[in-house]
Order: sequence, then structure tokens, then C-alpha cells
Amino acid sequence: MPPHYPPLHLRPNSERTVRNGHPWVFSGAVERPPQDADTGDIVDVFDAHERFVCRGFYNRRSLIRVRSLTQDPNRPIDASFFTERIAQAIALRRRAGLAAHTNAMRLIHGESDGLPGLIADDYAGYLVVQFHTAGMEKQRPAILNALQSLLAPRSMYERSDVGTRRAEGLNDRPTGLLAGEAPPEFVEIEEYGTRLYADLYRGQKTGFFLDQRTNRFYLQQLARDQRVLNLFSYSSGFSAHALKGGASRTLDVDISPQVVPAARRTLDANRPQGSHSDLLIADVFPFVDELADRGPRYDIVVCDPPSLMRKRSQYKQAMGVYTKLNRNAFRLIADGGLLVTASCSARISQEDFFQIVRRAAAGARVRTRILAYNLHPADHPIDPAFPDGRYLKCIFARVHRPS
Repeated sequence: MPPHYPPLHLRPNSERTVRNGHPWVFSGAVERPPQDADTGDIVDVFDAHERFVCRGFYNRRSLIRVRSLTQDPNRPIDASFFTERIAQAIALRRRAGLAAHTNAMRLIHGESDGLPGLIADDYAGYLVVQFHTAGMEKQRPAILNALQSLLAPRSMYERSDVGTRRAEGLNDRPTGLLAGEAPPEFVEIEEYGTRLYADLYRGQKTGFFLDQRTNRFYLQQLARDQRVLNLFSYSSGFSAHALKGGASRTLDVDISPQVVPAARRTLDANRPQGSHSDLLIADVFPFVDELADRGPRYDIVVCDPPSLMRKRSQYKQAMGVYTKLNRNAFRLIADGGLLVTASCSARISQEDFFQIVRRAAAGARVRTRILAYNLHPADHPIDPAFPDGRYLKCIFARVHRPS
């Protein structure tokens, strides 16, 4: 007999996107909420004709009322369900061949792996997990048991200090050791022969920006004898790859003094004899404004800011800030040099970012040739039915100054 969960009914003609694979049911699509389901419980979603649509996590407090887990009415949501989904996510990474190049990768990427609200990153055997949603929080024991049985990590450490929990009605932001040995203060990881240090305790995200791996490696291949300015440098991953590739000098600029210990370790581990690396703690925006006017110019400028757009209403402002920032970055590049510029704002589309770079180049009065326009690496997959999951964009643009 098929399993049954409290029913939620949709308004007429509001089920199409979910049937097509999008995992979210918004509050405006709900005709009748479930009568006996609490936030985080599993519910069955039906259309206006009483036909089954999906089964997923319910949250009566969120604009996203249901996060779909399955469209199979015969599939119960139990411990074996989560073990199976997590195993599928791990297998996807293994088939991608990432382990040949790195010992740090994302193993579970939320909705794109059919596990909405769950993130798991592996740092050389130290597993860092995040529970973003009320539904996933209720499944915590099943999730942790599955991760332990499938991966046998050296440890599991929680970094659920994320703002999305508040929107889900979760008022705590738990962090701490869940199982195994405590991670070292800085976990040494490796990608494409470059040694990096992740701060799992205090670092942003889960400790490092794993999603920029491919772009860091491409920079490594272009950096020999180059002078590199790394803006919003965080723990200096881009500069580490540049030094590994033979860069002559790097300057890393970030507003947070907290990044210095990990960044210094990372730079020292990869700096060849005769090269130089400097760290500067400064607010990047006024720093770049001033530097663009007085110089000096660099062979390569890396511009990887945090998300500049949290709400759709900030779109126009964010486009302006991105354009000005990239215009000033272009002004800092010597003739024949390279801009490596990125955006992690999900609401800035690929076309938006292309236009930002185009307008910025025109404003800086330089000509550009885009060498690469990169998106997500293999351990941050994208489900085409969930376009909201697209966020990372990175452009490599060669710069020419008209004579």
C-alpha cells in the first residue's frame, strides 16, 4: 500500500513547474494547507483535481511552503530514502573524476542533488555539514547516520550558522563537532598540486570556496611572471594558484583580518623562491576607487566579490555596483593583461554579467576578448529544472588599451 502523509492542495493550474521538476511550492500556489502537519513535516501535494504532484518538506512559516523530495507516490521518506539520495550524490562526484585533482569537494549540493536544505563538503576526510531548512533539520539523525555509513569520515563538523535557518523558523545556528576527531585549526587540502588551508571553524561558507577550483587552476596556467592583484581575496586561493604557476608578485586585499592566518599559510606554502606575496586589510571598494585613479597597473586582476544582491528589489543597484567595480578593475590592468572577474549573485544572470563586463570595459575605455566564461564545477551540479540553483559566473577577459 502506498504511504500517505498529510495532504496539501494546490490552486488550479499551479502545479506545472513542480511537475516539470522544480522543487519548490510557493505559498501563493496553496489552496488548502494540511490540517495536521507542523513545520518540517512530510506532506503530500495534490493538484486541484486530487492528482498526486509530489511529496516533500512542509513549512507553514516560509514563502516556500513545500520543498519537493520525490514525485513517486510509492516512495516513503525514511532513512533508506536519504541513504539512497546521499549515495547517488557521492557517486556523481566519483564518476566526475574529481579525486584525481583534489582531496576537497562538495558532496551534497542541496536541491541540485534532490536534498533541499542540505550541504556537505569533504575537506581531506573532514566532513562539514549544513542544515539550512526545518525539514532537513528534522531528518538530522537519518542524515548523519547515512553520511557516517557511506563515507566513514575522520570527523563530521557542523556549520549551520546560516541566515536561511531564520527564514525557516529555526532560531538557532548550531556549530560544533558531531562525530569523530576534532579538525585541526587549519585543514590542509590540495587541488591541482596547490596546497591550500581551510578554516572549518571560522571560515566563510563551510571553510573555503570550493566552487572556484576550476577558475583558480586556469589562472595558474596563465600566471607565469605576472604581477597579480587579488581583490576580495579571502584565504588567497587565487593567489596561491598564481604563485604555483610562477607569478612574480601577488597583492591580496580583503576587509577581514580574520582571513590572515589561513591566507598567510596558503601563500607561504606555494610561493616559489624569488617571488613576493603581500596581504592588505582594507575595504576593497574605496581601495579600488583610489587605486584606479593613481595606479599602479597589474598584469592580472582577480575580482571575486561576495554576493551584491540578496533581494530582487536590489537588482538595479547591484548592476550598478558590479559595473563600477569591474570598470575600476579594468583601469588597473596593464595593456595585454587579464581580468578574472566573478559573480556569485544568483539573481544576476549569465547575460547580465556579460553586459556588466561589456559596459565596464567601455567605461574604462579598453578593448577586451573573453577567453573563458565558466560556470559551476562538477561537484556543484545544476538541475535544469531548478534554474534558481545557478549562481556562479566567472569571466577571463584579456585587456587591450587602444593606442
